[in-house]
Amino acid sequence: MSSKTPLPPRQIARKQTKPAVKKRKGMPTWLKWLLTIIMIVLIVIIGYATYILLYGNSKLDTISTVTNKGGGSSTVTETLSPQTEPFSFILMGIDYRKELPGLRTDVVMVGALHPKTKEAVLVSLPRDTYFQVGEYRADKLNHFYPKFHEMKKHNTLESASPEDEMKIMLGQYLGMKLDHAAVINFQGFVDVVNALGGIEVNVDQNMCYRDRADGTNINLKAGFQEIDGQQALDFVRYRKSNCRPMTKGTTDFDRNMRQNAVLQELVGKMQSLGGITKVTSIIDALADNFKMDMTPDQMRSSIMTYLDINRKNIHYISVDGEWKSPYIYINDTKLQEAKQALNDVLAGKSLTTSAGSSTSGNSNGTSLDGSTGAKGDN
Repeated sequence: MSSKTPLPPRQIARKQTKPAVKKRKGMPTWLKWLLTIIMIVLIVIIGYATYILLYGNSKLDTISTVTNKGGGSSTVTETLSPQTEPFSFILMGIDYRKELPGLRTDVVMVGALHPKTKEAVLVSLPRDTYFQVGEYRADKLNHFYPKFHEMKKHNTLESASPEDEMKIMLGQYLGMKLDHAAVINFQGFVDVVNALGGIEVNVDQNMCYRDRADGTNINLKAGFQEIDGQQALDFVRYRKSNCRPMTKGTTDFDRNMRQNAVLQELVGKMQSLGGITKVTSIIDALADNFKMDMTPDQMRSSIMTYLDINRKNIHYISVDGEWKSPYIYINDTKLQEAKQALNDVLAGKSLTTSAGSSTSGNSNGTSLDGSTGAKGDN
């Protein structure tokens, strides 16, 4: 080949480009901020919960009428663990004021809770119930607790405390063992409602009643509204009017329904964020006015077990009857239904899923027209 022969054109080598490496995107700024806020909130909640637990622990000895060893003014089954075992109790609302000496048991309730089903039932018994069981002499239900206190003063009460005697007596009446007894002074009820900043209820009718002797001044207008502690107490206690113009009277059954409606509202508000931030005030109100024959450890276990209970799983039953002055004669069918509900909860049977259960409705859905139920005297 001649050196002058032209060479074929050289092909320009193309640079081989490396495939672009996709850069990993970092976490979006908004997500970082969100997670940071969540972490801060969790830290605050944990810290606050720890503070509340320590604060509550310091008050449990004041609330408890027993010690961890089972001593004190009442007897208790110290081996009962509320976290794993169901238990029953009675709750008494006491109207005690310096202006009026003596104890007036305006509220008598019997309840049961189960830790596995996370259900509770609360049965309201009219205070004017004609009550006679076993060797107890017939009387109004609300007369027994103050009577037991007098017997205790004179060393004629066989039980360790009036609360123990109430557990025995009501246990015989309901055919079941009652584990605990709790007593709350109405001032404690007022203080708890105020600590929560009031509650919202539907006042079913105009209510007016005045008593200069003890300072009672009930004056409520019908309608859905927010009420404070004293108004809440007036709402659940109202029975008859002595005003001009007079307002419509009410029944013991209606009062029980109002009590249940208010209790349901209180539970809901305590479980809300607003209620949580006011826990210390609530604890203070209870420490001064609430007593229960649980050991501090049992109280702590109960609080941790049932703190998040669903309000739909709290069943309220108001046992009514016929008013024949001066007593209310309990409707036996209603009483048997209440007994069955208590036993079912203790046995771990769900009342929420029971078809046709008498507790399927709650107090908020029940009419308060006074057409049924029993009248009582103030």
